[in-house]
Amino acid sequence: MKDNILLVAGGTGGHIWPALSFGRWIEKTKPEFDVNYMCGSRALEAEIYKSAEVSPFVLGMQGSPLSGSSAAQRLGRLKSLFTSYFEAKRVLKKLKPKACVLFAGYISFPAMFACKSLNIPFLLHEQNAYAGKVTRIASRLGVKICTGWKSCKALSDGTYTFTGVPVRDFDMREADAAWKALNIEDNFPGSPVVAVMTGSLGSLSIKEKISEAAGDSKFENWTFIFPAVSDKPQKAGKNIYLLPKVWDASLLFSVADMAVVRGGGSTLTEVGTLGIPAIVIPWRAAADDHQYFNASAYARENRAIVKEENESGESFKTGLSELYRMYKNNGVNSSEGLYNRAEEICEKLWSALSVEFERSACRGTEQ
Repeated sequence: MKDNILLVAGGTGGHIWPALSFGRWIEKTKPEFDVNYMCGSRALEAEIYKSAEVSPFVLGMQGSPLSGSSAAQRLGRLKSLFTSYFEAKRVLKKLKPKACVLFAGYISFPAMFACKSLNIPFLLHEQNAYAGKVTRIASRLGVKICTGWKSCKALSDGTYTFTGVPVRDFDMREADAAWKALNIEDNFPGSPVVAVMTGSLGSLSIKEKISEAAGDSKFENWTFIFPAVSDKPQKAGKNIYLLPKVWDASLLFSVADMAVVRGGGSTLTEVGTLGIPAIVIPWRAAADDHQYFNASAYARENRAIVKEENESGESFKTGLSELYRMYKNNGVNSSEGLYNRAEEICEKLWSALSVEFERSACRGTEQ
């Protein structure tokens, strides 16, 4: 009979995709385990898990009481925190997991106390270079913390273990085949192609500046694709294509020579492990400004340029020219910070988790 592993992740894709990536790795390399998931009840969470063909256990919680926009919302979330704690305990009693990994964020809060109350070994993984509220509380409670970056602000040195952020095992394809799979009517234009993966979070100015650059004579032979900004694939200029949400990110990465991205830990690790040079534009309204810290940590070891959203259009054009020089003059090699290290990241996180359940087994034997 297989042992269960429970991965707890909710909120946004920045928490969920690393959990799904680690889960897929366990399924591939540790067949003696069954992987289960737990999340909150936000619609986005359900959408992401559905796209991955995963049916998680769902707690009736939609956000942290520490970050509600009003007193009434915080009170409602506080009530759901208590009910979610008991829901989590019921799931844990049913699964009897050998160990749990909490991927930070609000949903880790009730799961953490449920694990503690049932003496189930667990650790918490923090994807950002600035620890979130739940991670900071967990650290003060003595919980084992693994981090996505070598330095994690708001945590004391020596209180966490660096593993990296688990990323998906992408099914990379020939560029022209991936282009067709994106349902773009025109033929694949050839290099260079820039994927502008900034989503909808305050990115209108980015879209405008990159679109302006696309019309410059320097970049007229380039192609720019913008996923998650349109209901259907459409051409918005000589060399600009707007796309709907693309759940299979391997299609985007297969056609992209370069990228413009936000500063989410998962996205940065993905482009880094694939060796795609990127302009990183951190979303400065993110909690604790964590995207800025992610971008800074990432750029120190990978082919990247950090830009601020309020910089001029000319500055963005200069950034694209610098990015192209990186693309042409600095070929991908094994000495780069994250290149080709997706397997290594998951192995490190598994090693840290193994220590926890082996330690628990030893305590059980002693008793």
